[in-house]
Amino acid sequence: MTRTSVPSVIFLNGASSSGKTTLGRALQDSLDGPYLLMGLDTCFAMVPAQWAGGSMGVHRAEGFRYVDLPDEGGRPVSGISYGAVGLRMLEGFHRAVREFVRAGNPVIVDEVMLGPEVRDHWFATLAGIDVVSVGVRCDLEELERREGARKGRAGLARWSEERVHEGMTYDLWVDTTVQGAEACAHQILAAAR
Repeated sequence: MTRTSVPSVIFLNGASSSGKTTLGRALQDSLDGPYLLMGLDTCFAMVPAQWAGGSMGVHRAEGFRYVDLPDEGGRPVSGISYGAVGLRMLEGFHRAVREFVRAGNPVIVDEVMLGPEVRDHWFATLAGIDVVSVGVRCDLEELERREGARKGRAGLARWSEERVHEGMTYDLWVDTTVQGAEACAHQILAAAR
């Protein structure tokens, strides 16, 4: 099938610090229509502190929590886990994205795939919608450099680098290690059209 226009959803999936949000903004700047940028951080911003990852989140085991894992070669590794309430929140967010699209609002999804249940729910929720899926890669050394510059939780980039792509099939891959967001956006739009 040859596309004459961009799809309703541009789905970016990659590790923490791989440049997805920056790429999503570059796509917004390059597109004619008002694509909304929505993703995992959008969902997490809505979660009450008691159900969120930090030490103050008394319900974090049921919602979302950070998990400190054994170091790899002296480098910290930190993951994100979710309980039944967290999964319910993620599934509701996926459905909300679908409803934005059904209402005529195209969307750029900025995702760090947290696990197979999340992946499978995304697939089921977006079934029947025109989606271009993009795997976003970046070398681990660069991921960790960016993560350190952001002063966020150390180790998420290392934890998510490969696991986010497990079970995924993409329409195309972009590599943000040396290619800037604008160049990646043009690559995606050329493939999407």
